[in-house]
Amino acid sequence: MPQTAHQASASPTAKSHSSQTTTYGTPLLPRQRVRDVLDICEAIHLDLLVQRLDARLVHFDPDRTVSIAHVDAMNTDDFEKFLAALFRIAGFEIDETRPGGDRGSVMFGTQFGKRVVIHAISESGSVAAAAVQDAISARNVYACDDAIVVTNAYFTRSATDLANAAGIALIDRVELQNYLDEYNLRITEAYQEVANPALA
Repeated sequence: MPQTAHQASASPTAKSHSSQTTTYGTPLLPRQRVRDVLDICEAIHLDLLVQRLDARLVHFDPDRTVSIAHVDAMNTDDFEKFLAALFRIAGFEIDETRPGGDRGSVMFGTQFGKRVVIHAISESGSVAAAAVQDAISARNVYACDDAIVVTNAYFTRSATDLANAAGIALIDRVELQNYLDEYNLRITEAYQEVANPALA
């Protein structure tokens, strides 16, 4: 039977499709070329890690660990700034400091939603009850929820008794050492992270 015009024109197309062969799994690039590209990417990645490590080590000072002897040698301003750093590590948001006259300085911060006044005293002798009374007054005047007196020395018995009666927290030389231990631990962890970025 003679083919129609439509059938005649469709046959070559159908024949062309049937003659094509499709191969699956053929790589777009030779395997060696892929390996070469991966090697280049790995080298670039390592270079970036080294550059980042170098940049961080430039600003790292391994001597930043602090002992209680270092604290004793600080002047009033340095003691205040260092305590602010310690309390920030402990979770406080320190937002203001004010001179406290002859009996140290005063810092204001927030922790767990409570406003706290921190009376900082760098002292070579014992801290008397007058310093605790200053903290009580500051708590009342500035409408703070809590008050802390911190020193690198020790408190007298009268200072401790007054603080207990008024609900004032005291941080003496022994407790300050605990804060220093936490601070130095953070410094050590930061050094390890910089020295071993793959472990971070």
